Amino acid sequence: MGFIANLRALGLQRQIMLGVAVLGVLAAMTFLVRGTFQQPKSLLYAGLDPVRAGEVITELDSLGVNYEIRGEAIFIDSNVRDKTRFALARDGLPRQSIQGYELLDDVNGFSVTSEMYNAAYWRAKEGELTRTILNTPGVESARVHIGANLRSGFSRSQPAPTASVTLSSVRRLSKGQAEAIQYLVALAVAGLNPEDVAVIDPRHGILAGPNVDTVEAPSIVAEDEAASLEQKIKRLLFARLGEGNAEVSVSVDVSRERTVVSDVRFDPESRVVRSRTTNDSNETNQGGAGGLTVASNLPQGDGAAGGAGESSSRSSTETIAYELNETRTQTERMPGQIERVSIAVLLNQEALGIDLTAANAAEQIEQVRQNFEALVQNAAGLEAERGDTLTVELMPFQALPEVEMTPAPGLVERLIEQHMWSAVQAAFLGLIVLALGFGVMRPVFSRPPAAASAAPDSVAGAVAAGAAADNPDTDLFESSSDPIDYLKDFTRDHEEQTAALLQDWLREDRKVAANE
Repeated sequence: MGFIANLRALGLQRQIMLGVAVLGVLAAMTFLVRGTFQQPKSLLYAGLDPVRAGEVITELDSLGVNYEIRGEAIFIDSNVRDKTRFALARDGLPRQSIQGYELLDDVNGFSVTSEMYNAAYWRAKEGELTRTILNTPGVESARVHIGANLRSGFSRSQPAPTASVTLSSVRRLSKGQAEAIQYLVALAVAGLNPEDVAVIDPRHGILAGPNVDTVEAPSIVAEDEAASLEQKIKRLLFARLGEGNAEVSVSVDVSRERTVVSDVRFDPESRVVRSRTTNDSNETNQGGAGGLTVASNLPQGDGAAGGAGESSSRSSTETIAYELNETRTQTERMPGQIERVSIAVLLNQEALGIDLTAANAAEQIEQVRQNFEALVQNAAGLEAERGDTLTVELMPFQALPEVEMTPAPGLVERLIEQHMWSAVQAAFLGLIVLALGFGVMRPVFSRPPAAASAAPDSVAGAVAAGAAADNPDTDLFESSSDPIDYLKDFTRDHEEQTAALLQDWLREDRKVAANE
């Protein structure tokens, strides 16, 4: 009752101000309490397809889980994150954006034509292959397109199918990985040859496919070979010197031209008779072989008879054909053949344990250098005939500046980092409560009812006395028998007199306090 009486004793303006202050404090307290005791948010899913993200949000609404969307990420309360994930996984959420054979689950055989079923089947096949290719290390995204030519009922030949794989990778896939993708797609499609599958990376070009040279680019071969040799040599040197005490640089020069060389050689010592041909001929000639005389000109006589003669000849020829030993060699040099290898090795002289103050320090350094040079040469398989070079140098390494390690935060620091904002909110809330209690509520509740009732009586008497002095013929209490009601009415009608009286009281109280 005292609180209500004190409120009634206040003026209307003060009551309104007090109400507004109390409502503002309550609103601030509600906001701070809500922020202080609110559960921290944790990431549920991020980077989902908009359709899949909508399905997850719908399920969260049905489960009654409070969530918050920040860009492409979904956050929920940390204390229910794991439970919510299990609940979503039970319902198959979030579903994969790439669909495979589940596309065939909704195919109704009574309402789907053969063309529609074939389209759904090949879509499912492409989705399953895409899922498998995405499991390849280094592949970020992939799409599979199968060119399945549907055979007509009037055709006699089956068109050969083709396929293409478009992917995006962190680094260029090797030749073996591209061939593996080719065989993966070819074995999944009946009648498809691996050579008819094109593997395309927009950033690195065509990796494999029809009419693509099977030899890798010379620059790629050089980089791979140099990296392989460098790692091999480093492992060998680190085993002796320790980590960071050896630096290796490998340069590989490869051929960028394609050359075909044909060589035919015959061995004359290895001749063999392949065929033998013999030809014999006899020839006989008859005629006047006698001397020219007078008798030989007579028409008849011994002279004519004695002039007749006969001759014969004989010849023989032989032809022999030999078969020689023939060697035909055709050499084809493809781009990417290694032409020259250059290796430079720098060793930390301080890690070798050589006493530089010794008399034979130079000999020791030279001997160690030769030993490492022979070791590296054998490990890299260098060929002097090819022009390979190797340089091994021993030098002291420059000491690296010590990096000051930042210690791991302790328990107190982690608590401050995680709960600092909550503590600040709680402290601010406490200050508001104290200000409300001591500044607003305490003066109202601390005023006793007796004093409150006595004050109006005294004020009423004083005011009535002042009024009687001004109006001696007026009955002070004729309008009302209650002094408090009369005081209220008089104060409302004589505001200036009431204010002057209160000021006089305040002056007297100050004088008394000053004298004491």
